[in-house]
Amino acid sequence: MLKPLLSTCALLFALALPQAYAAEAPYVYTGVAAAPSSAQDQEIASLFERWNAALQTGDSAKVTALYADDAVLLPTVSNRVRVGHEAIKDYFDHFLQAKPVGTINYREIRQLSSDTAVDSGVYTFALNQGGTVRNVQARYTFVYEKVDGQWKILQHHSSAMPEKVATP
Repeated sequence: MLKPLLSTCALLFALALPQAYAAEAPYVYTGVAAAPSSAQDQEIASLFERWNAALQTGDSAKVTALYADDAVLLPTVSNRVRVGHEAIKDYFDHFLQAKPVGTINYREIRQLSSDTAVDSGVYTFALNQGGTVRNVQARYTFVYEKVDGQWKILQHHSSAMPEKVATP
């Protein structure tokens, strides 16, 4: 008698758990990340600002020049992985049409060596699509490597947040 009751309780709990989790509202990052305190981390943080400024030019060649020759881009708004300058430029030829403006909401910087660093976190892009501005929040990771004394993007991963926020 007790065993079937325990089994029933366990089943009800297991079925209720996903619904309880699903009822939680998606988390949205609303602030702007604070500037790093160390000079090394500030240097790495400035690489995003350099990249974002290149986006503002609307010139895909300027953006692509910030990537290493054999860089990998896992983009936000394309299912295709892009490897190398030609494929990365092709992505930005299309992405820049939306006049993206990025803001870092949350960031973690890790210095792996004097020539390698990782900047990861959450950013939001304001995209202008047909006169309507739409904000897309995404998780990102930039892996930077010094190539001939200059920081280049070796790998860039960006994925839109999986949980959709209800629009009012």
